[in-house]
Amino acid sequence: MDTLRTYLLRGFVWLMLFGGCFKIDAQPNTLSYFLAAARANSPLLNDYNNQVISNRIDSLKLRATYGFIVTGEGSAGYSPNSKGWGYDSALTNGQSLFAGVRVAKEFISRNNLNTRLAGFNASIAQVLAQKNISIQTLNKQITDQYIATYASQQQYNLNKEIIHLLDQEDVVLKKLTQAAVFKQTDYLTFKVTLQQNELMLEQQKADWQNNYSLLKYLSGIVDNTFEPVEEPQFKETLNPLSFDESMYAKAFKADSLKLANDAQIIQYDYHPKITAFSDSGYQSSFTLTPYKNFGMSVGVGVTIPIYDGHQKKMLLQQNQLLLQTRQQYLEQTQRQYRQQILQVKNQMEQYDNMINTANQQITYAKTLVEANAKQLPTGDVRMVDFILSINNLLGLKGNMIRYNTTLLNLKNQLQYLIIP
Repeated sequence: MDTLRTYLLRGFVWLMLFGGCFKIDAQPNTLSYFLAAARANSPLLNDYNNQVISNRIDSLKLRATYGFIVTGEGSAGYSPNSKGWGYDSALTNGQSLFAGVRVAKEFISRNNLNTRLAGFNASIAQVLAQKNISIQTLNKQITDQYIATYASQQQYNLNKEIIHLLDQEDVVLKKLTQAAVFKQTDYLTFKVTLQQNELMLEQQKADWQNNYSLLKYLSGIVDNTFEPVEEPQFKETLNPLSFDESMYAKAFKADSLKLANDAQIIQYDYHPKITAFSDSGYQSSFTLTPYKNFGMSVGVGVTIPIYDGHQKKMLLQQNQLLLQTRQQYLEQTQRQYRQQILQVKNQMEQYDNMINTANQQITYAKTLVEANAKQLPTGDVRMVDFILSINNLLGLKGNMIRYNTTLLNLKNQLQYLIIP
C-alpha cells in the first residue's frame, strides 16, 4: 500500500512540475493568451502547487512516524582506575561496548491517525482555496490591463481615422487656397488642426505601446513586438455564482474544517501514549565471558498526561476564538459580495443607456461632418465650422471609447469578483 502511495505521489509531483510546460494554443493578440501566459509564469501559483505537494509529503512522513523505526546504535567507553583513583568500577565496569539494532513503534489508534492525516487534507484544501482566489485576482489584473491596452489602441485608431479624413480634405483645400477660393489664414487654421492631431497620434501610439508593454510585463512575457489586440470577450449574460458557491465560501469552509480538525488533534494530544521497543546486539563490560554477551531486550513505555497548567483548556479556547473570528469575516464578506454584484449591475445598466445615447449623437455628428466636407469647397461652410464639427465628432467618439472601456471594466469586475 505504501509503495502504491509513493508511486502516486511521484506521478503527482511530475505532473505538477511539467504541467506548466504545455503549449499555449491561444492567439498571441487575444485576452485568453495573456491570461494563460500569466498563470503559467506566476511564481505565486507555482508556490501553491509546491505547498500542495509538500503537504502530501508531510502526510507520508506522518505515516512513517507511526510505523516501525529501526536504528543502528553503538557505543564504547573506557574508565581508567589506578590504585583506587578513578570512577568506581562497580558503576562503570572499567570498560564497555555496545553495538546493536533498535526497533521502536509508537502505538496510536486508527481514529487518532486518521484525524491527523485529515489535517493535511484540510491544509491542502486551504491552499487550493487560496490558489483559486489568487487565480481570480490575477485574471482580473491581467484583464484590467488588457482592457486599458485595447482602449488606448481604440483611441489611436480613432485619431488615425480623423487624420485620414483631414488628409483627404487637405489636398482639396490646398488647391482651393492656391486658386484664392479660401483665405490663406483659413487654410493655415486647418493645417494647424491637422498637425495637432498628428502630434496627438504620436502620443496615443506611445500610450498604446506603453500599455501593451505593461500587459506583457504583468503576464511574464518578454518581447518587444506590438500587434493590435482583439476586443476582450465576455459572456453574453454574466451571472456570478451565489455566495455559497463562490470561492470565498469555499475558502472559509476550508478554514473552518482545519480549525475543527486542530481541536480534535488537541484532544488526542492529551491521550495516553504507548511506545514499544526492542533491541538486539552485543553489549559487554569484558569482565566475564565477553564472548557470551550477545543478547536482546524488549520494553514498553507509557506516557499519561496528568497536569500541565490547564494548557489543553486554553488551547481549545484559542481555537474557538479563531472559529468565531472566521465566522464574522464570513458574514462581512457575504454582505460585501452581494452588495458589489448589485452595484456593478446598476452601473452596467447606466453605461448601456449612455452608449445608446452616444451612438445616436455620433450618427448625427458624422452626418454633419460629411455634409460640411461637401459644402466646404463651395464656400458654403466656414472653415471654423468644419473644424468644429470634426472636433465634435472626435469628442463624441472619444467618449464612446471611454464608455465602452468602463463597461468592459465593469464586466471584468463582475466576472472576477474580488472582495478586499
